[in-house]
Amino acid sequence: CCCEFLSQVVCFFFFVYLFMSVIQFGQEPDHSHGCAHGSCYPATGDLLVGREKNLKASSTCGMRRKEPYCIVSHLQDEKKCFDCDSRRPYDPVYNTINHRIENVITTFKPHRKKSWWQSENGKSDVYIQLDLEAEFHFTHLIMTFKTFRPAAMLIERSADFGRTWQIYRYFAHDCAAAFPGVSQGSLHNINDVICESRYSDIEPSTEGEVIYRVLDPAIRIEDPYSPNIQNQLKITNLRVNFTKLHTLGDNLLDPRAEIKEKYYYAIYELVVRGNCFCYGHASECAPIDGIRDDIEGMVHGRCVCNHNTKGLNCEQCDDFHNDLPWRPAEGRNTNACKSDVTVMATRTACHFDMAVYLATGNISGGVCDDCQHNTMGRNCEMCKPFYYKDPIKDIRDPRVCIACDCDPDGSQNGGMCDSHTDASLGMVGGQCRCKANVEGPRCDKCKTGFFGLSADNPQGCQPCWCDHRGTVSGSSQCDPVSGDCFCKRLVTGRSCDQCLPEHWALSHDLNGCRSCECDIGGALDNHCSMENGQCRCRSHMTGRQCTQVESGYFFMALDHLLYEAELAKMGQVSQEHQTGRPATWTGIGFARAPEGGTLEFHINNIPYSMEYDLLIRYESQVCMPRDWEEVQIRVIRPGPIPTSSPCGNTIPDDDRLTISLPAGARFVVLSQPVCLERGEAYTILFILHSHLPPLLFINPVLNLQIAFMPRHSSMEMFNSGDPASNVRRQTYERYRCHEGAKSVTRPLMSDTCAKLITSMSAIINDGALSCNCDLQGSISSLCDVRGGQCRCKPNVIGRRCDQCAPGTYGFGPSGCVACGCSLEGSVTRLCDKFTGQCQCRPGAFGQRCDGCQLGHWGFPSCRPCQCNGHADQCDQRTGACINCRDNTGGDKCDSGYFGDASRRNCRKCTCNFLGTERSQCMEREDCVCQRTTGQCQCLPNVIGLTCDHCAPNHWNLASGRGCEPCGCDPNNSVTSSCNEFTGQCQCRDGFGGKTCTDCQENYWGDPRTQCRACDCDWRGIETSQCNRVTGHCVCQQGVSGVRCDQCARGFSGQFPNCQPCHQCFGDWDRIVQDLAVRTKALAERAHEIQTTGLTGAYEKAFRDLEEKLAQAQGIVNARNATAAAVATLMELIEDLRAQIGETTDTLNRLEGDLTIVQDSNSEASKELSALEREARELNLTSEQLHHQLDILKNSNFLGAYDSIRSSYNKSRDAERRANESTTTRPSTVSQSADTRRRTERLIAAKKDDFNRKNAANKRALGDLNTRAQGLDIKKINEKVCGAPGDAPCGESPCGGAGCRDDEGNRHCGGLNCNGAVAVADNALERAKHAEKELSKAMAEVEGLFTKVAEAKTKAEEAKSKAQAALDKATATKNKVERSNNDLRDLIKQIRDFLTQEGADPDSIEAVANRVLELSIPASPLQIRHLADEIKERVRSLSNVDAILEQTQDDVRKAEQLLLDAKRARHRAEGVKTTAETVKQALVDAKTAQTSAEKAIARAKADIDMTEARLAQSETSNSEKDLNDAMGRLGTLGQEINALKTKRANNSMAAARAEETATMARDKANEAKQILDGQLTDKYHEVQQRVDTKAKAVQDAKKRAESLRDEAKELLRDAQNKLQRLAELEKNYEENQKRLEGKARQLDGLEDKMKAILSDINKQIQIYNTCQ
Repeated sequence: CCCEFLSQVVCFFFFVYLFMSVIQFGQEPDHSHGCAHGSCYPATGDLLVGREKNLKASSTCGMRRKEPYCIVSHLQDEKKCFDCDSRRPYDPVYNTINHRIENVITTFKPHRKKSWWQSENGKSDVYIQLDLEAEFHFTHLIMTFKTFRPAAMLIERSADFGRTWQIYRYFAHDCAAAFPGVSQGSLHNINDVICESRYSDIEPSTEGEVIYRVLDPAIRIEDPYSPNIQNQLKITNLRVNFTKLHTLGDNLLDPRAEIKEKYYYAIYELVVRGNCFCYGHASECAPIDGIRDDIEGMVHGRCVCNHNTKGLNCEQCDDFHNDLPWRPAEGRNTNACKSDVTVMATRTACHFDMAVYLATGNISGGVCDDCQHNTMGRNCEMCKPFYYKDPIKDIRDPRVCIACDCDPDGSQNGGMCDSHTDASLGMVGGQCRCKANVEGPRCDKCKTGFFGLSADNPQGCQPCWCDHRGTVSGSSQCDPVSGDCFCKRLVTGRSCDQCLPEHWALSHDLNGCRSCECDIGGALDNHCSMENGQCRCRSHMTGRQCTQVESGYFFMALDHLLYEAELAKMGQVSQEHQTGRPATWTGIGFARAPEGGTLEFHINNIPYSMEYDLLIRYESQVCMPRDWEEVQIRVIRPGPIPTSSPCGNTIPDDDRLTISLPAGARFVVLSQPVCLERGEAYTILFILHSHLPPLLFINPVLNLQIAFMPRHSSMEMFNSGDPASNVRRQTYERYRCHEGAKSVTRPLMSDTCAKLITSMSAIINDGALSCNCDLQGSISSLCDVRGGQCRCKPNVIGRRCDQCAPGTYGFGPSGCVACGCSLEGSVTRLCDKFTGQCQCRPGAFGQRCDGCQLGHWGFPSCRPCQCNGHADQCDQRTGACINCRDNTGGDKCDSGYFGDASRRNCRKCTCNFLGTERSQCMEREDCVCQRTTGQCQCLPNVIGLTCDHCAPNHWNLASGRGCEPCGCDPNNSVTSSCNEFTGQCQCRDGFGGKTCTDCQENYWGDPRTQCRACDCDWRGIETSQCNRVTGHCVCQQGVSGVRCDQCARGFSGQFPNCQPCHQCFGDWDRIVQDLAVRTKALAERAHEIQTTGLTGAYEKAFRDLEEKLAQAQGIVNARNATAAAVATLMELIEDLRAQIGETTDTLNRLEGDLTIVQDSNSEASKELSALEREARELNLTSEQLHHQLDILKNSNFLGAYDSIRSSYNKSRDAERRANESTTTRPSTVSQSADTRRRTERLIAAKKDDFNRKNAANKRALGDLNTRAQGLDIKKINEKVCGAPGDAPCGESPCGGAGCRDDEGNRHCGGLNCNGAVAVADNALERAKHAEKELSKAMAEVEGLFTKVAEAKTKAEEAKSKAQAALDKATATKNKVERSNNDLRDLIKQIRDFLTQEGADPDSIEAVANRVLELSIPASPLQIRHLADEIKERVRSLSNVDAILEQTQDDVRKAEQLLLDAKRARHRAEGVKTTAETVKQALVDAKTAQTSAEKAIARAKADIDMTEARLAQSETSNSEKDLNDAMGRLGTLGQEINALKTKRANNSMAAARAEETATMARDKANEAKQILDGQLTDKYHEVQQRVDTKAKAVQDAKKRAESLRDEAKELLRDAQNKLQRLAELEKNYEENQKRLEGKARQLDGLEDKMKAILSDINKQIQIYNTCQ
């Protein structure tokens, strides 16, 4: 009773204190003024009242079954344990053992101490949670426990209905252990989270309390209405977490369930004080919908709001009171929501807009909702969009807003007009705002040049897309609705951008387009491409108009369908071509055509169904004195002609024709055509009737050839009736195109006929015909496009060059060969066209019939040889016998020699010793052979005169036992033969090996199942071929792994940069090997233990444990245990605990040892694997050596034998020395043992020193690591990016390590930054600029080159003109000189005649008449004209000066070109130098980076290696390990020496790298972190581009040098041309002088001629008057 009274007193004082604190901090409303004069708050109460269903516990006893529990304070009572059954509700009479959570709610009923909540026994983690239906103010919490208070607990709350939780307070008996890291000090701020211990003591054991106040009175609160305080009080959920039970300690030793029955949580009463949360806008609360309102003392959650607020917690302003922002009430300030008195009468509601509130200077923020009469705005003072304000009406007028009358498609904003009139803004109420391409008051018309008014078009109308080339007058106007443009006559399309069909080349011409003019035959139709006018050609036709044929094709001649009589069904006779004479006949000869005989021509290659003219060409081998009067021709068709076919109108009489062959003609054309169809086979029968008069004793031999020529009048291109076809027909007939194809020798065809015949050929053959020139008989695959005649090789004839000419044979790549038949021995000069065999006369022999048969002599009168039966042949000229038998005809060669002793040509046998029978050889170089032929006696499967190579499909001549079969797999090899020396078979794809039974090269596996590619890293292999069975790659030294992609044991670094380990690696490696042996023994021992169980000392320990446990079990089982037995039991328990502890420690220690052993075993396994790989590598090396040895054997037998013998001697010597090393003393083995013992003594003596140095090294490494961690990156940033690296990224203009720009990209460098990045960027820009300059220079050089070429062309033209003038002047000169000479001779003869004595008058008169009859070749006027013309021509040569001047300009241009090329080269070299400088700088930077990375990697590797060695040193716990490690010292001596050498090399490399790293430290210390980023990318990009530019510069340099050389060559050529022109000019001047002299001579001769004529006339008159 005393305890209960004290508890009530404490509670009373607590409530008084709490009430005073609330009054102090203003949490309760001031009821003197109520809500009207300030903030107001509802009364507080117990929030649990009425919320039984909202209260839950994670653990309650007896919920599933009846559970027992005991009470600690009742242990001395008779009844200590009770039952808990919470499956039914609590009843104070019938069910008092219910202990659900709702029992903790305060009821003030008499049974208050008889009901409580209780958790399950022994459960520590339990929570109680209250879920509220709204926001509440929470002030304090009181819990009264029935049992011990929790040893640890915490209170947390949620203000968002359980989504997030915040902790109020921790409570624990030991805060540091229960909640480590939580502060245990006093509160400083109201929202501090601390842990306190005053409510967590184990006493009292019952009715202990836990009290928590949200607002601690010890902390002064300046503003109780602040958001921080209000948020601290606000809750929607409250949770109390119990985390640890108070116990008496017996549960630690006794795990029985009954021990836990007295440890649980139990609460008499739980009080959660608070009120509904109304932000100071309500003094009372009402029930929320669905909550009962008849529960006494329940604190409801819906505020009854004042101050014009609404909402569950008064968190919003009421309707029509949104002019000010909502705020909580604070003290005397209600912060009531304000009504907007300025809203218009048209509004129905309003809302608060913070933006408006701020814009009005925090005066008003109310905005009207749902304005009427088409108004809008904050106060409904404006018209809505698409309406405008009537300027004469008040805004309150219902009709103040008038709808806009704008076309929505053509006006902006979908038809919106100006909402009101404002002259300052240029607005007129109701005015439409048209889109850019629209006009009109309503914006409903497109502007000129636009069409297609559309709402989807932001411009309203789209432009008229009229092509100016195709529109009339070149205007861009179009139909405003459809958009169709106004096109020219030959133009079409909506935009006038297309030509009419059969037209092309849209242009500004009057008609707009041009006609396609496609060829009527070469093109499929007259349609062409509008862009380039290309017609649609038939097969293999080309050209824009399809008038040309592709390369390798031709169009047929009119007589293409040729048929020779000698190939018809009839005998034939051949005739040779006469060299140098044109052939007057065709084919390969003449056919005998007897009178009354027939010729059958089989026709089956008609390409086109139409009428054909039958052309007959003929020529007789003998002279035909008269005509062949009657030749009947029959056309035999395959069957009746259907009337629907092209030849359906043919009647039988049309197929019976008669014609005569005139003797003086070579061809004749039938007057009546023959209709033939494509795809049909015909027979043309010629019947040769009477030949008048009869040709007695002559069997006529006639060369007859027929051809079917297409009749042009039956083709549609000539007879379609349109004007174009009529023009073509008239042209064809006017030019007589048909006549040129009748004769064998054809005249030159005109271009007009060629064009028409080309069209005809394209129609008939549906395109062009393939040349199909015979590859052997023709010079090329091209033929004459007119007729298709290929260019034949010598002695080859035929259109395709596919047969030999008569008198030749052997058609092949070189043409045909003349038969060359002997005139004496052959019947005819013709031979077999395949073999070339001539037809021999009796007794003649040979291909050309130019010798005797075998066994005969004396050509051409051949006689048998006289050799007495001892020889078969004799000399054909002398008859001397050859190859006498039976020891006749002379002495024989000696043994070991062969040949003809009579002629002294015996030669030594040259038998191959390896392939010859040993019985035939006395020595290696002395063998016996067949005396006549020199054939040696070979071993099996060996062939050859000297037995020097294997028979087919055999190899290995070097074996000395004959050749072995190749054994090539018949399925996997190409042939059964193999390499004669190596035996390697020629394998098919996918197979390899010596006999093709393995996979192919660079593959492994079984070829019968699957071959896999050798997956080797190329950087670490010795050869690309892996092991054919296992696939293991052949690694280089220092590389290991199946793929050769990792560093081998004894090497460090990152593959492929593997470096030999330190010299001490060998020592440690021996230690590791010894550990591997020990580990293997331990593993075997562990396996034995695992199989048989523990033995030895552990059995005794476990037996003792079992005995003591049995004694303890016996004492426990005894029901009447005495105090002595209990004491004994406690002693046994203590002993058991001690022994269990010792055993546990021992097991832990063994487990550690086993772990170490396991690690050592793993290392040993790795070492064994490495040794296995090394063994495999040695095997592979051995196999390779054997393979190379075989190759050496087969390639050089003597050398292989000497090598084998030398190796055998060396092996014997090595065996002897090895035996001596083990049997004699001192030996290598004994020396090794002595060295091992000395080494052991040294190791024992130096062990302590080593440990001290190792510790010192570890400390030094630690110091280095500390220094490395403290390195500053500022200088690196400054060098790389150009700014100090300690500035923040946002302030540094040049960025730095880890800096990124706004887009997330790394930021390093920039404008005005002089770091490495900026230098690289500048170098890149300069390289780009250099590229542009080079391109520009190359363009200039090309332009200059073009000008030089043009100058060269003009110079050549001038040269040709000058040469033509010179030639003409020379010809004129020669002509004048001849005329002068003739004239001189004539004058001299006349003078001599006149002065001759005895000349009678008649003779003089006759001479004079003859002279008078003569006329001068030209009149004086003509002579003068000729002289003037010569002078004019000479004068015209004065243009040579202009040509020379122009050429001098070209020469100057060439010289300028040379200078420009030199300048371009100089600039290119300068750019190249700059690029190389930049590249070298980047290379230096990269070298510095690489050195830094290597230095860092080495430092890290050294640290890791030293730590590993320290660990290994710590695990090496006995000196015996070191002694055992010396066992392999002798065998590893050579490896140690090699390692020393490599170490020395590595030390030198390390020293060089250290020097490089020291030089680059200021530039690249810690650069790896930065260069991994942007600089690395830019560096690679710059390097790539610089390389590219350097290559481009080199190419440009080469091109510039080439251009310079060409320019020099052109300059020299131009100078030569100038020199020649100067010489020509000099010659011209000399010729001009000479011509002027000749002209003067002509004038003198003319005067002399006149004088002579006068004298002659006088003499004539004298003689006429003479009597």
